[in-house]
Amino acid sequence: MTDRLGPFRHRPFAAYWLGGMVSNSGTWLQSVAGSVYVYDRTGSALAVGILNFATFLPILLFSVWGGRVSDRFDRRAAVVVTHAASGVATLALAIGIALGISSEVHVIATAFVLQTAWAFAKPSLQAMLPDLVPRPELEEAVGLNTLQFISGQLAGPVTATLILATLGPAWAFGVNAVTFLAPILAMAYLARRGLGGGAGAARRRAAAASGGIVAHIRREPWIAFALLVVVCTSAVFEIIRTTAPVLVSERLGLPTNMAGILVASQSVGSAAGIIAFIPLKRRAMSRSVASVGLGLQAIGLIGLSAATSLPTAVAAVIPIGIGFSFAFPVVTGALQGEVPDALRGRLMSLHQMALLGNRPFTALGAGALAAAFGVPVALLAGTVLPPIGLYAIRSAWRRLDARPRLGPVAASAGD
Repeated sequence: MTDRLGPFRHRPFAAYWLGGMVSNSGTWLQSVAGSVYVYDRTGSALAVGILNFATFLPILLFSVWGGRVSDRFDRRAAVVVTHAASGVATLALAIGIALGISSEVHVIATAFVLQTAWAFAKPSLQAMLPDLVPRPELEEAVGLNTLQFISGQLAGPVTATLILATLGPAWAFGVNAVTFLAPILAMAYLARRGLGGGAGAARRRAAAASGGIVAHIRREPWIAFALLVVVCTSAVFEIIRTTAPVLVSERLGLPTNMAGILVASQSVGSAAGIIAFIPLKRRAMSRSVASVGLGLQAIGLIGLSAATSLPTAVAAVIPIGIGFSFAFPVVTGALQGEVPDALRGRLMSLHQMALLGNRPFTALGAGALAAAFGVPVALLAGTVLPPIGLYAIRSAWRRLDARPRLGPVAASAGD
């Protein structure tokens, strides 16, 4: 039974995962509540677009700085400070809306603040993961973290719908403010166990001796190929999100609000992919599964481009989600486990930009193609991404296997 629990049998990882799950659910609650509030106040889709732009922009602006903070200071402290600031900002918004003194501008500004804090916190959260589980379980832990994100993506919007319908937006933002306490408590627990923080001074000396993250990637070119895989598998997700409203309206003849079913189906596929990935990983099939995942995404895009009914569209989208969960944990686990701790925070900031920073540009390209040539063309254009990802992942493994092996980089976790 203990073995079946996998990384969850390590209490530090369980605390870390639970704190992230609560906070992530709150983030999606905030996202839905903010979009609804801004649209209700303005009646403008452009205003909602500005809100989403404000949400993505800090990832591009501040992720690299977040990586530097992660490698220079105590990573637990970085998480505590950023989440405390986020909680205060969200609580101030909730109070302002309850008193009638806040507007859509305050919601947009708060979204920018929250994502700025997240851009600084995420590299530290990712960089500490190898401290919490043994190296052989790292890919599985990354997969469970992906499942955490997906679960929050499903739980947060449902919670937002219930709170908005019964209590109103002020309560929705207030509940999100409370969820920021969960990662803070998790960091306090890790501090008691002496895990996840690291010696900032030692990391700074080691980073200086290595010449920095750019020099390290030049010495280890497999990292660049691995990051390219992250871009390819993530961009396919954004193509679906961008084209879903037009697809259901123009191709399927349904109301645009049915686009949410396609996005939710993608998340369901991702959850199913994680559940399937774990036993395959335990059979040492990770690399093969990652390649299969990219192939599934190509098949899904082709199927979706030909879909003429909602059931067939859902059936095509689910493999895209499964493919993401097959490829992403394997590549991310390699990046976290094979890179020295002194540079891991900065590498995770590049990873974050590969995962999320591509999405505004992917959305723009997919939207432009769909507007000019139709949704099927936009979806078929996306099929160039999986072959690029397959080439990149094979190049990454070949170069990784050819280099001299590093010593263990992850401490065994306590029970």
